[in-house]
Amino acid sequence: MKTIIVLTDLSDLTFKVLKQAHTLAAAFHSQVIILHVVTKEPVVFDVGLASPTILQTPSKETPSKETLEKHYAQLLDLSDSLNKFGVSASVEQLDDASVENVLAETRRLGADLIILGSHHHSTLYRMLVGTVTDDVLKHAHCPVLVVPGDVKPSEKT
Repeated sequence: MKTIIVLTDLSDLTFKVLKQAHTLAAAFHSQVIILHVVTKEPVVFDVGLASPTILQTPSKETPSKETLEKHYAQLLDLSDSLNKFGVSASVEQLDDASVENVLAETRRLGADLIILGSHHHSTLYRMLVGTVTDDVLKHAHCPVLVVPGDVKPSEKT
């Protein structure tokens, strides 16, 4: 395993995902590429009981150039943290983050493993919008490791 791609949206799961990437990269002497995924935003049009959901690409104003630069700085900090602990890491930012583009980028980067986090969304959200995690799992060209989000106390069995 030479190249591990970490897909991140810089959410609260980022630390847990990077911790897994560090563990595996250190064990297998792999390179880590942190790929920031700027996701499409769901837009809901209200038409009564059933509201169709349409995914739109973020406008040029959202996220702003300043926000993207701030995110890139965060990515560099994450990469520096991995490098400091002996793991070769670099960053990439993917603005047009359709699932097809994410998967094409992981292929281009030579991913041997993709690591990503799983957010807890409602069943209705998953039915209407789906998730990047689900689509990556279904269509990835290499193994995928999914790091679960924190389980709420009411969800524990």
